[in-house]
Amino acid sequence: MRFKAIMLLPVLLLFCSFVMAEGEIEDLLILENQYIKIFINAGPEETGRFAVDVAAGDPLRNDDDGKPLIYGHPKPWTSYTTIRINGKNYVFGRATKKRAGTGLPGGKMITGPVLEKDQLLTQCRYDQVLAEQLLTIARSPSTGVLDTARIIYRFVNQGPKPVEIGVRSLIDTMLGTNDGAPFRVGETEITSDLSLNKDQYPDFWQAFDSLANPSVIAQGSLKGDGITQPDRIIFTNWGKPASKPWDFSLEPGLDFTRLGEDELDSAVVMYWDPRTVGPGEQFEVVIYYGLGGISFAPGNTFLGISAPAEVQYNIGVPRKYSVILYLEHRGEAKAKNIKVRLLLPKGLETAQGSVPEITLSQLSPVITKQFVWDVIPNGAFQGNTSFEIKVTGDGLESNQVKRALKIIGPPLLEVITVPPELKIVNNRLEPNPFTLTVKIKNIGQSTAYGLKAFINPESGIKLAPGERSEKYLTELAPNGETNVSWQVESLPGAVKGEFKITILGNNIKQLVYPGELSIPIPGVKVWFSDPGTLHPSQVFNCNLYASNLMKAKKYTLDVKYNPKQLRLVYVSRGTFLVEDGELAYWSNGQIEHGSGQVKLIYGIRETPFSGEETSLARLNFVVVGDGLGTIEVGNLAIIDAEERQIPVELSNLKYKIEGDGQ
Repeated sequence: MRFKAIMLLPVLLLFCSFVMAEGEIEDLLILENQYIKIFINAGPEETGRFAVDVAAGDPLRNDDDGKPLIYGHPKPWTSYTTIRINGKNYVFGRATKKRAGTGLPGGKMITGPVLEKDQLLTQCRYDQVLAEQLLTIARSPSTGVLDTARIIYRFVNQGPKPVEIGVRSLIDTMLGTNDGAPFRVGETEITSDLSLNKDQYPDFWQAFDSLANPSVIAQGSLKGDGITQPDRIIFTNWGKPASKPWDFSLEPGLDFTRLGEDELDSAVVMYWDPRTVGPGEQFEVVIYYGLGGISFAPGNTFLGISAPAEVQYNIGVPRKYSVILYLEHRGEAKAKNIKVRLLLPKGLETAQGSVPEITLSQLSPVITKQFVWDVIPNGAFQGNTSFEIKVTGDGLESNQVKRALKIIGPPLLEVITVPPELKIVNNRLEPNPFTLTVKIKNIGQSTAYGLKAFINPESGIKLAPGERSEKYLTELAPNGETNVSWQVESLPGAVKGEFKITILGNNIKQLVYPGELSIPIPGVKVWFSDPGTLHPSQVFNCNLYASNLMKAKKYTLDVKYNPKQLRLVYVSRGTFLVEDGELAYWSNGQIEHGSGQVKLIYGIRETPFSGEETSLARLNFVVVGDGLGTIEVGNLAIIDAEERQIPVELSNLKYKIEGDGQ
């Protein structure tokens, strides 16, 4: 699906009939497809506020084309989002002088609004909290097409201390020209103030003025994959929450007449209660609002079904889905003994508490009645299917309505390690730290939502300084793949890095992936420090070093030199034989001055040593002659913790003595 973005500036107004129809509009960004249009305020005030229109809308109807879903002409300002940080209220975006959100401080604008990758992005800062709003076009849960605005708020705590973050979203609903259409939630038609918590509402609410001839059918999704379920939702008139940034009083029975005026003006307010967000952590709210999908069966018993276009079978805890029937009795007399029967296909069954057949003793004419069932996929079938609802009764024209849906399997993730390119340069591992990447693929039938990945280094590697274990991935569509990376360091002497990746999500089982990677290791080298050019009578120290030892525990060696050029004064232990500030067992060997050698230098550690570099011994010489010569190591054996001799590359020291040593 290709979306288009339009920047509406004064110079373009001459060429845009849509804009001319609305009047002079500046500083709008628009994201639209053939179904809906999202436009956002990019001006100096109310920056980041948005509205939604129907574009071509329902392909089976043409009477909803160009109608609003969220009020916003000529420029969005009536819908706004409150951010509560540590008990103080702010408005997302820039502040306003208008009624909606007046007096609330805004954020420091960081980015946008801009169009990036088919989404409208706006970023603000509130002290240590970075707030981000992403507006995209998504598939509706009920229609299955791209006719829904997905509204994402993401908050990242970039400070050193935890913060409390809560969110309130006010949506100024408008259905075409109807600014006060009733809300329909489960079995209830809502025409006055009502508050519901998350245990009281179904998967979605809908709004339309007439079942037989609705101008626009709107739907707000409250539950489901990829949606952040609000802690409570309030249906009210727009005037109350417009001027109250968080809580406001409700009056049950009071219709949606705008506070202080005489016009109907309905609105929806959703709350996500404050929660603690630690340093470096984030909190995300995802809202779905767009067109609703209803399958109609006209007649004197007018029926309409709304249900998801797709339902997902979960292997673990079954997911419930709401099926709603709208029934309008258009006969002239009261009907009696009404039976409403839900007929489910293979693969679906009613959840506990729902019964397939509902009975009513009577139904008056011109009344729209709503029925709701909870159904669950049971795994018996996956694929395209349909279900049916039949209605019969005395004095009621029998009717039935059918709706297609698809039963899909759950997301299924697999993880593959992407081998890092590591090599030995100048006897060292390069790079180190290095990037450890895993590829995550969704080989299942449905999208995985709310994904997070954690790494737990187990052996051979550790997280690099400043790196975090947790990574946020958001979502992954079927057949989609993404890479996740961490900066890690190889531990001294490690030949293999072992780790575990844990992946969590809203609709997946926890996945734990054990991974490993090979780490090239430089060979063990033993060499002398270079004293430079020597001179007669000079006293110098010569350190014998070892690099890249792995679990070394003891060593033994001899040293040979030319007694006519050098005189060995003493031999002392190296850093290899110092453990936690304590001296390990050691022998400085037997010096034979006449033959120019020292035999059986050795040392033993209590605990194995692994490291890039250490010294085995220090030799103190006096220069007594001149010319060229060599200090040689003989009978060298370095033994590891398993009593195995470690192969080494030995470099003897060649030196030069300048001057007359006689």
